[in-house]
Amino acid sequence: MDLFEFILIITSVVYALALAQILTGIGRLAQSETAIKLYLPHTVWTGVLFIAALLTWWAGWEFRGIEWTFAKYVYLFVSPILIFFATSLLMPQIITESGVNLEKHFNRVRRPVLFSYFAVLVVQFVDGPLLASEPWWFPGRFPQLAVLGAIAGCAFTTSKRLQSVLSIAVLVFLTYVTVDRFWFPE
Repeated sequence: MDLFEFILIITSVVYALALAQILTGIGRLAQSETAIKLYLPHTVWTGVLFIAALLTWWAGWEFRGIEWTFAKYVYLFVSPILIFFATSLLMPQIITESGVNLEKHFNRVRRPVLFSYFAVLVVQFVDGPLLASEPWWFPGRFPQLAVLGAIAGCAFTTSKRLQSVLSIAVLVFLTYVTVDRFWFPE
């Protein structure tokens, strides 16, 4: 086992824990005998974070040729930690006898969840230039900045409609990137 494989194992465990948070939370909601009031932005961000965990874990393989240092390892470890934090907040841990109102829950945790994911994307946008030889600026940065703007908008707006539209836009973009980059690579 080389150093990169060793590093990838521990990040994989944290990504797996993030996915487990989502899957366990969905399982708890599905098994609940009380009323569950769904909320579209919560549902969409659950999907976004699920895809983000899979995508960022898979994209980590691109760093296999790097000369690893402890500082680079710590930097690479920031994304899985923040994704885990966001997923652990997003999924309600307690289901009361009166049920779960996912709109209230989402509004209570939305800023730390969205700021965490915002930070994940900032870290990922600069990991190529910092860890490898990717240029700091290229045309693909424009849609990335738009996604950061959408996330910030979701964090600060109280409009249900705008939260729904912006969260769906982020999900569509993330799905497009996943399909374009990993299913149909050039």
